[in-house]
Amino acid sequence: MAEELQSLLEKINQEGVMKAEAEKAKIIAAAGEEAAKIIADAAKKAEAIIAAAEKDAAEVRERTVSALEQSRRDILLQLRKELSSRLHESILDAAAAALAPEFMGQLIKELALAFAAAPDSVISVRTSVKDAAALDQVLRGALADSFVKIPQVFPGKEIKGGMELSFDGGRCFYDFTLDAVADLMDEYTGEKLAAVFKA
Repeated sequence: MAEELQSLLEKINQEGVMKAEAEKAKIIAAAGEEAAKIIADAAKKAEAIIAAAEKDAAEVRERTVSALEQSRRDILLQLRKELSSRLHESILDAAAAALAPEFMGQLIKELALAFAAAPDSVISVRTSVKDAAALDQVLRGALADSFVKIPQVFPGKEIKGGMELSFDGGRCFYDFTLDAVADLMDEYTGEKLAAVFKA
């Protein structure tokens, strides 16, 4: 009886061990599958994170390049504007110095001769308030013999320098005002400046 009991206990023990071994193998297999799944999920997440980071980096790089390009354009535009402004001021200064009453008187004489005005033709000159008296004096002084009639000189408050000159009651008109001369020079130098910036 003891042998049978011993045999039964061994059999129960053996079945328990086998069952435990089977359970253990099952748990290990499940754990292995779970670990593989976790690793696969982690790899997918890592790929997604890397892809997103690369996309973000590309966008940042693109924005940076775009911002730098815009800054370059802004700087060039500002530089061109500043150079144009300084050039304009220099042109105004040079034109104001050149358009002195003596020079304007000589210019009027040359134009009157070229125009070959009739004896009764009247030459009208509008100039700045500050130059009107000096120009009138020049025209009535040394150049008086050059004209059949002394040109009429009128001050114009809106004229900063230079003059407007007309023959034959305004049918022939020349604009030598400081603004007109500066605009002409600005157009010429502006084209040259634009060519420099384009290059």
